[in-house]
Amino acid sequence: MDEYVDLCSSFGLPMWMASLIHAAKRLRSDPARRKKVYRLLQRKLMFHRVGVSEGNPRQPTYVYPEEVKMLIRSVFPLDVCDYPDPCHDQVVYVTAEDLYKVDTN
Repeated sequence: MDEYVDLCSSFGLPMWMASLIHAAKRLRSDPARRKKVYRLLQRKLMFHRVGVSEGNPRQPTYVYPEEVKMLIRSVFPLDVCDYPDPCHDQVVYVTAEDLYKVDTN
């Protein structure tokens, strides 16, 4: 777990992200691990209502900063597919500052 904390600090991301990576390491493949980390991250952002407007029942699509993508890809590097970021009306661009705000709430 300490190695994940070190990686988070080297990428300038909050330390709570290390626990998400640690939770996903038990899965068998790197794509499954990456998917698990992104799903846990989305759940945490939804819980803290980042990018969710009042009265809107739809979930937003989160686009994470490059630091998050690089962190997850450096921990789980096999079979990485670089898809373009979505650009529809439900997209919420998350910043590193947003991630730090989640930590304090």
